[in-house]
Amino acid sequence: MAMLRALIEQWTALTATPAVIGVFITAILLVVSRDWRLNLLGLAGKYTFVALLMIQGMRLEMVALKGLIGWLICLVFYLTEQQSKSLTRASGETEELSLQTWTAARIETWRRKGVSAPGLFGFMAALMVAVVAYAAASSLPLPETPAEISLVAYLLTGLGILLLGLSRDPLRIGIGMLMFLGGFDLFYTALEQSLVVTGFLGTLSFVIALVTAYLKTVQAANIDTGRGG
Repeated sequence: MAMLRALIEQWTALTATPAVIGVFITAILLVVSRDWRLNLLGLAGKYTFVALLMIQGMRLEMVALKGLIGWLICLVFYLTEQQSKSLTRASGETEELSLQTWTAARIETWRRKGVSAPGLFGFMAALMVAVVAYAAASSLPLPETPAEISLVAYLLTGLGILLLGLSRDPLRIGIGMLMFLGGFDLFYTALEQSLVVTGFLGTLSFVIALVTAYLKTVQAANIDTGRGG
């Protein structure tokens, strides 16, 4: 077991920088994209890279628990979007596209119209937040926390606040809250490696996901009722 732990720590040390880059890319995607498919892909990627980063100096069971909670949240959001699409299709207004058709349509839209103004603004704002997070992590590093984790904690907190300020859709607001909580969770877990605290923060994240799912479903139901009326 000790040998396995040593191998994991050596491997994690080599992948720490790629994990930080992965968190940055997926977090930027969550801020810029308005499409639920890309949002879920980015959220799942963010949880994966954060779990990979947390292996450095943290207990494996805690990392596994946090990763499992994150992927369960992604599953909840996916099922919620499917339910919302079912309510929308019931009104006869829209038709669900296959993955291939959706991908082709998305690429054609980007080719003809380029990046939308809200998407470009979100990208520039996210880059500014990333620069501020890097400066904060360099000048005010979190105590007793590895440099990579300190940077990601600042980054997730700042981008979570930005996403909350830019969003009106319940799903994106919920993702913003989860990103903000994830930054705090990452810092606190680095200081206090307790399964009780990890379970509490994980439960809080799951409650946020369930409330988000409820609000998204209610929104879709209200739209469907309005169209039917």
